[in-house]
Amino acid sequence: MNNIKKLLCTLVAITFMATPAFSDAGNAGGFYVGVSGSAAGAELDGQYTDNEGNITKGTGGAVGSVGAFDLGYNWAMGSSLILGFGASYTPGDLDIGKADDSADAADVTITADKFITYYIKPAIMVSDNTAFFAKFGNATADLQIAGDVAGTKSNELKGDTVSFGSATYFDGGMYVESEVGITDYDQIHANDVGNADTGGNGVTGDSIADPSIAFGTITIGFKF
Repeated sequence: MNNIKKLLCTLVAITFMATPAFSDAGNAGGFYVGVSGSAAGAELDGQYTDNEGNITKGTGGAVGSVGAFDLGYNWAMGSSLILGFGASYTPGDLDIGKADDSADAADVTITADKFITYYIKPAIMVSDNTAFFAKFGNATADLQIAGDVAGTKSNELKGDTVSFGSATYFDGGMYVESEVGITDYDQIHANDVGNADTGGNGVTGDSIADPSIAFGTITIGFKF
């Protein structure tokens, strides 16, 4: 995770140290709306602690595709620099993780939907119609933890997004963006997981996990 973030930051630094010979930030300035499609991979690192203090660690993951809507404003700063502000909304859901206990005593599924990200997007024009950008955002989503969970559980995801990509602007206002990035969410929990009964004593435990989502996105939109 940290290696991916370091790579993204390095790419951003290299890009923003470049000085474009021919550029026009005015071609990218203004309000914009877009529709995007993403291939996303979710990863879940966690542990389960039963009521006898035994700890089981594990990882899980899933891959899916989602669509989103994008809305924002690009502020042209001089001939080559742009500062964008925006938000994206993903109405679809994504599987985050699943625990399938062989005895059907602690089956849990974790899904998330209604992803919203508010972001800033500094960019630099490298030609009259092409820009490289970095995106830094605050991400939230609704979380559903279902199954053999009797206690309290997290119902929301909160985290930070970092991505890097390029945008091409066409005559008439149409634009195309491509980007790759990662969202690292805060820890989630589920208490009193399990319903097994051994010798008259219910065996339950508490789980915590650190979810993250890596994604690649293509956006097609219109700039006003």
